[in-house]
Amino acid sequence: MNSHLFVRKVRRNLEDYGWRITLTKSLAYVFQAFYAHQVYRIYRIDLTKPRRPAEFDRPGLTFKILDPDDHQAISQIETAHEWLQGGLKESIQGGAICLAALQGEQVAGFNLIGFGTVFMPLVNKKRLFRKGDAWSEQIAVMKQFRNIGLASDLRYRIFEELGRRGFERLYGGALTSNIGSLQLARKVGFREILDIHYYRILGRDFWRHQKVKP
Repeated sequence: MNSHLFVRKVRRNLEDYGWRITLTKSLAYVFQAFYAHQVYRIYRIDLTKPRRPAEFDRPGLTFKILDPDDHQAISQIETAHEWLQGGLKESIQGGAICLAALQGEQVAGFNLIGFGTVFMPLVNKKRLFRKGDAWSEQIAVMKQFRNIGLASDLRYRIFEELGRRGFERLYGGALTSNIGSLQLARKVGFREILDIHYYRILGRDFWRHQKVKP
């Protein structure tokens, strides 16, 4: 990661988590060439079961499945999330689904869904998902639209969209330190199933898998 992207990431972490977690993340990044350890929790939801519909409604807010020609929305998402820079349009062209909440031309939040072979950057690992399974690459709500139920509504709407397309299961994941993300997953019905322990020691990667007890 170049210095410009690193500074942007630090600023975004400050907005999202405060200085304590930002400091921890920054130090981990600096020393990751020598040692790193993260625990990534995988969760899953059954899309075939009846589910309550999305309830979020606000004048001026619309929901749209982005296509490759939605340049402005794609640019906003890539600018806010550095790991997606230059790749979101290509992902959509390749079949990924990106559900965006828009207020006029402004992106309020989005949920990006992938299929087949996906990459989990937080644990530097690829996984192949079976037909009928989908993976939540990223869900995010811009700061000024938080605490109004939008993240939950994005989830419920993507459940409906995937169900209409014949998908049976949706998987996602978050670091165990990301309490807010895990709380959202539980709230909308995900079940936590697996912890991936990722170690990086002197430039070499190691993984350990542990089932989550019900």
